[in-house]
Amino acid sequence: MPTSSHLFYIPLVLLVGLILGVLLGRRSILVQQAEAERRKRLEEARAMRQAARAAGRVDERAESGAAAGSEAGGDGG
Repeated sequence: MPTSSHLFYIPLVLLVGLILGVLLGRRSILVQQAEAERRKRLEEARAMRQAARAAGRVDERAESGAAAGSEAGGDGG
């Protein structure tokens, strides 16, 4: 027959396990959210760099096209 200490000890151990599980699970979720946010910021920065490069290439093409047009027959006469 279990003693009266088991009536307190077993639920106490279960409660401690539950609390530790909640705390560790919460910490894990916070770490995952921070990692996802970091990845999102990196991806946005990468997209902005690529857009800036693409815009730079478009500007260079426009400038080189305008310069080539003025060199080919710029004064018109």
